Amino acid sequence: MGRVLQQIRAAKYDANAIESKIAKLLRDDEDIGDITNQRGIYEYVLDGDERHLSIRKFSDKMARTAYERQKGVCPKCGRKFAIEEMEADHIKPWSKGGRTVAENCQMLCADCNRRKGGK
Repeated sequence: MGRVLQQIRAAKYDANAIESKIAKLLRDDEDIGDITNQRGIYEYVLDGDERHLSIRKFSDKMARTAYERQKGVCPKCGRKFAIEEMEADHIKPWSKGGRTVAENCQMLCADCNRRKGGK
């Protein structure tokens, strides 16, 4: 029996709370990055493991927060840019387990982001 199924059988759930969370995720809430695997929403709501959602893209709100925190300065080249000239990037790469959360978001200028690759 899978880990998720074991947790489901052992836990007591509030059906209304679960349905509310599912509805919010299906609307692709602005506080969450783009969910690329909506099939994983049900498992995520039950066990909290974000990997079920395959979230890779930062929300506009997370990108704006990172931009303001950095005062528009690219941390790689040290130059200042308008937000439209920058791209949201994972500090710890998504491919290496970095989560798509505000704390793991940095804004890089387009050139630096392209040169960086998956490093």
